[in-house]
Amino acid sequence: MNNLAKFTIGIFLTLGIAWLAFVVGAREQYGDLVPSPQVLDEDGSIPADADLFPVDLTGMAKQGAEEYASLGCVTCHTQQVRRVETGFDVERGWGKRPSVPRDYVLQDHVLLGNSRIGPDLANLGLREYSDEWLHQHLFEPQSIIPSSLCPPSPYLYQEIDEPVPSDIEITGADGDDVRNVRPSIRANRLVSYLQSLKQDYELPEVAFVEQPADKEIATQEIKDTTAIVSSSVPDWLQQQMDAGKEVYMKAAAGGGMCFTCHQPNGEGMAGQFPPLAGSDWVLGDKERLIKISMYGLMGEIEVNGVKYNNVMAPPGIPPGSLTDDQIANVLTYIRNDWGNSASAVSAEEVAAVRASLEGRAPMQMFTAAELTPAE
Repeated sequence: MNNLAKFTIGIFLTLGIAWLAFVVGAREQYGDLVPSPQVLDEDGSIPADADLFPVDLTGMAKQGAEEYASLGCVTCHTQQVRRVETGFDVERGWGKRPSVPRDYVLQDHVLLGNSRIGPDLANLGLREYSDEWLHQHLFEPQSIIPSSLCPPSPYLYQEIDEPVPSDIEITGADGDDVRNVRPSIRANRLVSYLQSLKQDYELPEVAFVEQPADKEIATQEIKDTTAIVSSSVPDWLQQQMDAGKEVYMKAAAGGGMCFTCHQPNGEGMAGQFPPLAGSDWVLGDKERLIKISMYGLMGEIEVNGVKYNNVMAPPGIPPGSLTDDQIANVLTYIRNDWGNSASAVSAEEVAAVRASLEGRAPMQMFTAAELTPAE
């Protein structure tokens, strides 16, 4: 058998094994999932007359899901409450429990998303927003939240000179500019879909998370003038994030000057400095992130599928001077702001990494190859 034949067979074997792992394996794990009652009988059977969850969307909401996808909302919003071990979604009030695969079995197109430029929407329907508030947010988000990055969608509405009760009154951020708009059928479909987003039930495989008494969060009361989601976090985490933000934004001794490259909004600079918001490097392995914060990074890296080639000196003035506490605080901050949600970094974790690198020369920057596990 010549080398070409061996090579061809090898390719097909590789593709076949990959297909078995990703398609057949997934089918075996999740292919039989169906709506379920919140509690099964002792023998694992479904109780008679039990309500099944999740509940299918109404026709209007299903059409709204198509609008949601076509407008690109999935680009900036996720619909998945992360596990308690990997973030603070539940403590923020973004859901009563982590999301599980069964939550999505009735969806034709699962809109999980992968970036949190905006907040997670898996339970938006539980946040008691009125239809009018959602319409105003769609028409002009900045009229409610001046700092919002969400693009306005005025093309979904018609401005009206002589309104009727079903029209929506839009008041500008300054309170002076008052307009009346009439939602299109597309806007009404989208609001119907957003109001349907509720994971307000338990399932046999997941229960509501009980908050410990010392970290219980009182969810902020939702009013028409509030932001689109409560961003409440535990007091201890908020204190660490506040300290970390000070390091991130400070351009003097004790600061990291991080904002000069990665920008105050964490978006970086296209083609030069990678974003921290939604970054796989920021939300991933903590040890790798700690090493970069101590020694810096140089050479080509790939962040969210985009390549960058630059030099990052270790944060601090002078470079590399941040303490274990300062590194822990600033990393916790960037892992939990701008829509990010990941576990906190402790000073003890930083100290352990520092001890493991004893003997490494100061300013000996890491490369992506050093920080990537060998396959």
